Amino acid sequence: MKNEDTLVTKIQNAANDHGNQATRHKVLHRSLWIASSCISVLIAISTAFDFSLLNIPSKNIATLFAIILPMVTSYMVLRSPEKLWIHEINIRNQLLDLKTELELLNIRNAQYEPADFEKRYLAIMAAANKKWIEIKEG
Repeated sequence: MKNEDTLVTKIQNAANDHGNQATRHKVLHRSLWIASSCISVLIAISTAFDFSLLNIPSKNIATLFAIILPMVTSYMVLRSPEKLWIHEINIRNQLLDLKTELELLNIRNAQYEPADFEKRYLAIMAAANKKWIEIKEG
């Protein structure tokens, strides 16, 4: 029973880690999307109206925002937070499914081979690592 509890704990910890990473990628994705949207609106305002802010003409402000926008967009493309967010959620769900299956077998006092669950856990983690590399190499 000790080995099963250790495996359940290990699976839960991995699921929590992937959940935390998913949250970080979700926040990054949404932040970058909001930033690029706001910058686009500021460019439109700066070009539509002739004004001066801190003695800087609106055309220069628009130019500055037009320089910043591609940097934000390229960072969003390079980091791929949306793809990583979806990937991390998928892995978390697979791990939680595996944990639930193991817990249900433990509750039923059913006979099973812990090594099979260890292999499935390691296969999920190996596939997750492979997919993460594919996303980052893009």
